[in-house]
Amino acid sequence: MTATPSQLDAAQAAAQLKHGRESMPWPQRRALVKAVADELQRSGPRDVLTSLLLLLADDPKWEVRSDVADCLLLVDTDEFAKLAARLIEDDNAFVRQAAQRALDRRRRGRESSQRKRRGLDHVQDQYDSIEQTHGLVAAQRARAMAEQLYDILVGATVHDMRNFLAPLKSAISGLLGHLADGKLDPRLFEKNLLKMGHQAEMIERMLEDMRTYSQPTPALRRRERLADLVQEAHCAVLDTFRATGRDAANVGIAIDVPENLTVDVARFDMVRALMNLLKNAYEAHATGPDTFTPGSVWVTAQPVNGERIEIVFRDDGMGLSAEELDDVRRFVPGGTSKKTYGTGFGLPTAKRKIEAHGGSLAIDSKEDQGTTVIVTLPTESGGESE
Repeated sequence: MTATPSQLDAAQAAAQLKHGRESMPWPQRRALVKAVADELQRSGPRDVLTSLLLLLADDPKWEVRSDVADCLLLVDTDEFAKLAARLIEDDNAFVRQAAQRALDRRRRGRESSQRKRRGLDHVQDQYDSIEQTHGLVAAQRARAMAEQLYDILVGATVHDMRNFLAPLKSAISGLLGHLADGKLDPRLFEKNLLKMGHQAEMIERMLEDMRTYSQPTPALRRRERLADLVQEAHCAVLDTFRATGRDAANVGIAIDVPENLTVDVARFDMVRALMNLLKNAYEAHATGPDTFTPGSVWVTAQPVNGERIEIVFRDDGMGLSAEELDDVRRFVPGGTSKKTYGTGFGLPTAKRKIEAHGGSLAIDSKEDQGTTVIVTLPTESGGESE
């Protein structure tokens, strides 16, 4: 039999394998594993399908057993344990590695589910605390406000995602049309594939920015030199531009951060926040997804009253109108005037991470004159120190 998702008869395939495994050539047995995987994804776990996978897990060809290991996440918990226990002890290293990858992915999924559950429990505890302290009406109003903000954020994000998906779907449809007409112009295909790549990249960036925004900032802090953090953030911005084929050489930068200034921070989160602010300053000079007009960026830092450090990011780029500035000062993720290359999460993420460190972020801007962002950070940590 030829195993395809539309023609799969699991019971017949199992009977054939039990009668004589060699009656089905091993490439066909690999195709059978793929058909089972497709059916599991489409209709969910069924006894006849998992029984077939158990048979194939004992196949004499390691390639077939490795394919079975790649299907592990598609089966029920009980069958997963049986299959994983069998494949993790396989004689072939490739099969063991495939089984280990499945175990690792299942563990990460379980940990992610537990984190989500803890997060939901924490939110519910906060609602209960508001109700106990301020009454039921206040708790209900707090929940309604949170749900309204959630609706706004989701609506804006879905709108932006559709803006990226629409041209992607259009390009795919166009290419399929050219194929149907027998038009195989390499230049046309290259042009459309580049556009599709850009849209896919924007979707990926938005998902990554959403993930970064939603992740809590670790409580553990280490004493770091501010100059090192700014330098690392700047290098990361330039690396990002290079990786996406953007040349920001027209924009000059002057960094004046004293070497003796130190802060207690969660390094990755603080570098990400500074990176977002530097990236915004550079992109204030962008005239398109890949082009920058000549301009300058300045970063300065100084101690304030011996208790805080003030970091100023200034650019002489396009600036913001009064209306745009009012919107930006809401720090709602997803809103951006740079639809072709921005996701709108950079500044809200920076503000969130900085405030998690006990700091603050303020922004001022004038159209055609540039933007100034002022960050303050405490010199002593409010979290755990390492």
